[in-house]
Amino acid sequence: MRTYAAAVVALSAFVAALPASAQEKFERNEKGEWTYERKGYGADVKEEQKLDQHKYEYKDGRREVKRESKADGSWKEEIKDGRCEIKRERTSSGEFKEERKCG
Repeated sequence: MRTYAAAVVALSAFVAALPASAQEKFERNEKGEWTYERKGYGADVKEEQKLDQHKYEYKDGRREVKRESKADGSWKEEIKDGRCEIKRERTSSGEFKEERKCG
């Protein structure tokens, strides 16, 4: 009985430590397009799917990631991590570019 009570107390303390302001939203339409957003729990996420492209964004206290890909195979990615920034890009013909900056 004591271990059960201790587990309940530990679980309630864990749940109380989670931010209460987390929000989730998912929207879909009949064409196969959708949007998903989640805010809270230490990070914000946004994803969007359209017929010809997909976008993804992630942000937390230190890091930001943005990705975009298209149906023709091209994509773009930007990562900001602390003082460093990385940009990657690939064209539909297969050319790849990467740029890094740390300050």
